[in-house]
Amino acid sequence: MSALHQALLRDFRRMSRNGGLESGGVECQAATTADGLNRQWFVGWLIARGATVYYDAIGNEFGLFELCPGAPYVMVGSHLDSQPRAVRFDGAYGVLAGATVCAELYRAAPSGETELTYNLCVGNWTGSAPGRASSPVDVRRAATRKRSDVVEPRPRRRT
Repeated sequence: MSALHQALLRDFRRMSRNGGLESGGVECQAATTADGLNRQWFVGWLIARGATVYYDAIGNEFGLFELCPGAPYVMVGSHLDSQPRAVRFDGAYGVLAGATVCAELYRAAPSGETELTYNLCVGNWTGSAPGRASSPVDVRRAATRKRSDVVEPRPRRRT
């Protein structure tokens, strides 16, 4: 197993502790303490790998890896929140796996290991799993906005 794969699994196990159930599943519904802990952890993870983090008006998180200023973004992601008593791999694995790929491509690009002509973005949709927060329709509606429509009051970047 590669070091990158081992790191992904380690990070996923770490994230799955927030809201973890004895059954091996998670209870990490939107706007709960467990969801907040995962979102906070994920922001630190993104920043440590060079991303700039932005939020839109309904709390969707976007980790932006800018490689080509002015170029469009290729976006991947899912949701860190879960259905009630969900399996661990509900949406969180999609966010973390996509973010891992983006971070690795971002790391490799300056050395010439890979050539990218687009920027990379990983999204964590808020309230994507129906239940406590906004509906999936609201999340998708927000996701269709242009990049310039994303509210950027709280960019975070390690200095």
